[in-house]
This record gives sequence, structure tokens and C-alpha cells, in this order.
Amino acid sequence: MKSRVQAVLFDLDGTLVDSMAVHFEAYRHVFEELGLRIDFQTFLACSGGPARDTIPRLIDGRRCSLEPSEIHVRKVAVAKRLFREMKPRALATAALLPVLGTHWPLGLVSSGSRASVSLVLEVMGWESTFRIVISGDDVYRGKPDPEGYLNAARAVEADPCACLVFEDADDGIAAARCAGMQVIDVRECVPAWRFVT
Repeated sequence: MKSRVQAVLFDLDGTLVDSMAVHFEAYRHVFEELGLRIDFQTFLACSGGPARDTIPRLIDGRRCSLEPSEIHVRKVAVAKRLFREMKPRALATAALLPVLGTHWPLGLVSSGSRASVSLVLEVMGWESTFRIVISGDDVYRGKPDPEGYLNAARAVEADPCACLVFEDADDGIAAARCAGMQVIDVRECVPAWRFVT
């Protein structure tokens, strides 16, 4: 396995950490201040991409006094407080970080904003875990486009076909596969090495 892999790349939310409930509470708080309601299922349906795409979907054509960029600034400020009050739960995949990190460079490719990703990494104590962190702010085209994963491979000087990716979402899996990478869908309970060819 080691000879077939040059780098290991991870998605963040849903793969390494369960932080969606905290993100939702932060958005719900800001939207309520603006006189708008959102529910958790709607939030989940609208999420998965960068905030610049998620927020307009959450507004859904309703009248809103703030631009999406301003809403995001407020959301991050609320999230900073909430993440300390409601520390997200590390998922089982997170246990692989210290193990795989001793053999390969690790990268993170998330659709979240740079501010949100940095906040999660700080709260979880993972600031120095990854050699490269690619956020939704660092790409022109989010998942399922392969741009983020290709940029990560380039940054760690690995061939895309020699990168092993851990993902939990259809768009992320499509992005990694489009980049020519080996993908483990963490939603499936199968041994990781079955995916390494």
C-alpha cells in the first residue's frame, strides 16, 4: 500500500468532524436577526459548497438587508463563540490522522470558507496536522470540480493518481475521482485497502 500512495487527502465536515450542527446554529442565529427562518434540513440541502454559494441558496429569493458576504462575516463571529461552547465531535476517520501522518503527507480539501476551516482546525487542535489546507475560498470552482484536489496534490508534490482521498459526500467523491485519485467513501464500512489499486 505504501508504495502505491504518495499523499493522503481528507475532506473535513462529515469526514473528520461532525460540525454541521454548530454551523447551522450560527447561521440560524444570524438569519433570525435578519427576520428569516431556516431549518436544519434546508441547511443541509443547501450546504456542501463555499459560503458564497450556500448563503444565496439559504436566502432563497427572500428579501434580505445584508449581502451574502456580510452574512458570512456575522456567521463566523457567532461560530467562534459556539465552537467553544459546543465543541464538535471528532469522527472515527480522525483516528487515522496520527497513523497515516507518520507515513505520508496529509492534505485537507474542504468546501468551507478559510475562516470556518481554520476555526475548526483550531478548536480540534489540528492546526499543524496538514501540510496543505485548501478551502472553498482557495478555488474558483468547488466540488464536484476537481480543482481543490488537484491543487492539493500539486502542493504536496504528489501525482493525483497516487493520492488517497477520504470523503463523505457525493460531490467530494466525484471531485476526487475526476482528479484521478483513489477514494474511500467513509459512509461505507469496508476496509480502506480494498480501494488501493
